Amino acid sequence: MSASKTPDGLACLLANLIISLLAPMFLWSCKGDVLLARRAAVETLGAYCAVGNLSLIRAAKIVAFDLATLSSLSLSMFDDTSTVLALRLRGNAVSLDRAAERNRLAFEQDRRDGVIVAKAAGVTDEDVRAAVKEAQNQVRQAQARMQAEPQTAPRAQAAAPPPPAPAPAAAPINERQHAAPPPANAVRLPATDEQWKTAWAGAMTQVAEEMTAELAGLSPAERAAEVIRIQALNRSATALASGTVTPSYLNAASVAERR
Repeated sequence: MSASKTPDGLACLLANLIISLLAPMFLWSCKGDVLLARRAAVETLGAYCAVGNLSLIRAAKIVAFDLATLSSLSLSMFDDTSTVLALRLRGNAVSLDRAAERNRLAFEQDRRDGVIVAKAAGVTDEDVRAAVKEAQNQVRQAQARMQAEPQTAPRAQAAAPPPPAPAPAAAPINERQHAAPPPANAVRLPATDEQWKTAWAGAMTQVAEEMTAELAGLSPAERAAEVIRIQALNRSATALASGTVTPSYLNAASVAERR
């Protein structure tokens, strides 16, 4: 395979083509010096720091549209330009400016997508599923630890039990089939911080599992963004299940539950 057919070779060919097409737009200001015009085109494109062929094309279109906008506005300011032609040139400049702005927005989106894809590079679907399973195991272990530790009622309630309620009157036969109300001295134990954290961790792993199942149908940029979110959920769930972190919102929820 020749060098011109490799991906790097094709990128060089595309860059040379774009520079050759942009150079005439700089030629009039370079006094006919073709090499200087090409150098101006290269430096102008380099200011965009384009990554990838698509971003390079978008950057070239931004430069071309911006220069054409300035050219149309400049031509419309000549004294011998008719009013109709001046209005057409300025309308054309507005259209060119809008086209440049659309390409600029697309270029910035491509740049953001490239950063996201780079962060998730090398992470396969199998790696994501394995990380989710590991976080789920951490949650199950935390749940098992809570079940093994018996809960006791608060001391104030245990030390001073309420007086026994009087015996209720006999209910009609047609009402005896209903379930009996809970005893008056029943104690509802408040949820502990560990229970709150484990519940949040379980919800996070469930969401991460659902997101993992949808990775196959996403674009590279969308998949990379989902992988980053799944990793964040796994880290948070693992930290909550292991008890190494106690977020402020969990403390607030625990206080509200005790009230």
